[in-house]
Amino acid sequence: MRAVLFTFVFCCWIPIIQASPIEKDTLKKKPNIVLIMSDDHGQWAMGCSGQELIRTPNLDAMANAGVHFTNAMTVAPVCSPARASFYTGRTPSQHGVHDFLSDGPGYNSNWLKGEELLSEKMQQLGYRVGLFGKWHCTTNSPEPQRGFDQWLSYVVKNGEWITQYAHSGTVHFSDNGVAKDYTGFQANFLTSAAIDFMDEKEDKPFFISLNLVEPHFPFEGLPERLVEYYRGVAQKIVPAGSASEAKVVRDFAVVGRDHNEKLAQYLAAVSLIDEQVGRMWEGLEGRDLLENTIFVYTSDHGHLTGQYGAYGKTNSTQPFNFYEENIRIPLLVMGPEEMVWPGQVRNEFVDLCDLHQFFLDVGGVDQNVKHDPKDGPGRSITPLVMGERNADWRSFQCSEHGNGRMITDGRWKLVRYYAQDPAEKPTDYWYDLSHPFGEARTSPPPREAVKTLLVKQLEEYFKTYENEAHSGRHVWSQPPCNGGEPWRTEPVPVRRFSH
Repeated sequence: MRAVLFTFVFCCWIPIIQASPIEKDTLKKKPNIVLIMSDDHGQWAMGCSGQELIRTPNLDAMANAGVHFTNAMTVAPVCSPARASFYTGRTPSQHGVHDFLSDGPGYNSNWLKGEELLSEKMQQLGYRVGLFGKWHCTTNSPEPQRGFDQWLSYVVKNGEWITQYAHSGTVHFSDNGVAKDYTGFQANFLTSAAIDFMDEKEDKPFFISLNLVEPHFPFEGLPERLVEYYRGVAQKIVPAGSASEAKVVRDFAVVGRDHNEKLAQYLAAVSLIDEQVGRMWEGLEGRDLLENTIFVYTSDHGHLTGQYGAYGKTNSTQPFNFYEENIRIPLLVMGPEEMVWPGQVRNEFVDLCDLHQFFLDVGGVDQNVKHDPKDGPGRSITPLVMGERNADWRSFQCSEHGNGRMITDGRWKLVRYYAQDPAEKPTDYWYDLSHPFGEARTSPPPREAVKTLLVKQLEEYFKTYENEAHSGRHVWSQPPCNGGEPWRTEPVPVRRFSH
């Protein structure tokens, strides 16, 4: 099996899917699918992204042997909405999950009620479907969700959400609804369980969704053999210092004197993920399954780990941000050469909704039909992994978080915040990504033609892929996701700098 890394792109119009047909007839049977999705792993934190000091030999091997998508981005830079978008194929403004979901009374609002999940679709296509690790698309992780034959997720003890993120020690799991504790490094436990799932004797292909919590906070409890190395090089990777116009609003999000240790722990978690990728790879190879398996690595979103003087994701600053470090995700794909042309680096914009459609394509859903916008904006990346040169792909990428929306064409980025009063005009901030200051400072808008085009694309995209009941423009009137309140009714004043 060869590796392939994917890049993802968005269209503001309703596309006609024109994917190259996957040559499934040449395979022994319908291909297996293995997805490893990590939590908070920024695209920047990989050796194959140009960080030679970061040790990710297995991820680098996937990138070198397969397809590397250098412009893969998240549809929402927060765990729950990003994962809900992957499993539904729809935007947060379609499925209604706009922020991370807290466990406990008051926050279980029948999230994703009425949505058809990817797990259900894959079951209908004849797959055995297993989830191992993080779910977080709804608030009921202990209960097996629709479409899963195997369910190994978390039980939150005493209302302490952090217990599921412990990288080592005793972690509380739900094994198909039955409580099960494990003591050790939980990443190793989950990977072993996923490999065991391959061995169940059924005449069906398998779909494995292995969801590791690394490198999510807390920045502690990682293997000392990995942390020790990074303590010596962390400051060379992301030095302390720097700032931006966006105000850091939470104490934990401020870069402190412990930056070197926290960054070393974060990067050790990345290397621990890399080891799980290698274990899964060898698990497939040792069972002679590589030549009939699609193997994908990605993350739900990225993470600030000292960049711009902040720690965390979009809600680490006010106004909440759409920094490149937060929206860019790794996306690597391996597969049989009949399905994946190895050795590619693709620079198209791709995201988790595209990945949803790709897996359906692999499973046998006919992609050569008119796309219904109610199904979301995703488009199968089959033409890209098959090596098409002119795939008629979109030229921009969108993302959203609550009342905030973003669009980028790779050079210019527009971030728009809607006010609670719909009669008020939204507040727009522009960023010139080619400027030496990056996103530390806002920019005057681009020339009129570029400005008009990006505004039009942003508005048409969300006009197509939102519904009024769940739209982020009306997030204040929707059920609360958690005890925080990130949505501002007034924009934070920001100085404007001339470039």
